[in-house]
Amino acid sequence: MNENIPKLSSRRSTEEEVFLLQKAREEFFRNLERIEEAAKYVIGAVGAVAGLFLAGLQVKLAVNPKLTQTPLEVPFLLWGISLILAILVFLPFPYRSVHRSPKHIHRVFSRARWIKWSLLLLSVLLLAGGIFCVAWYF
Repeated sequence: MNENIPKLSSRRSTEEEVFLLQKAREEFFRNLERIEEAAKYVIGAVGAVAGLFLAGLQVKLAVNPKLTQTPLEVPFLLWGISLILAILVFLPFPYRSVHRSPKHIHRVFSRARWIKWSLLLLSVLLLAGGIFCVAWYF
């Protein structure tokens, strides 16, 4: 009965393969830190863009004081939502994991990475949408 089971040959991993596997594991966990770093830059960018928009608006109103209607709602609404989403990237979500199950821990970290990446992507898209609205106005 055991004679029908084929034997597979294997070899030891080379040093390069072990190194690459170790780097892949480290990169998987560092990805969460990088997403949070990018969210910090998005928060700064929202503030900078909103400040530039208000400065440009003051210059435009100084040049042409007859302008009274300015569409401030849309870009600031988009930037406000963008700011909230970028801040949500930093929230520690309740991740439940079975401590001794590598597969489950991997699944939990993958889910955390996906949630944080999605929040960051939406934040960047809303920031860009607000910039587009301002460019359309000016």
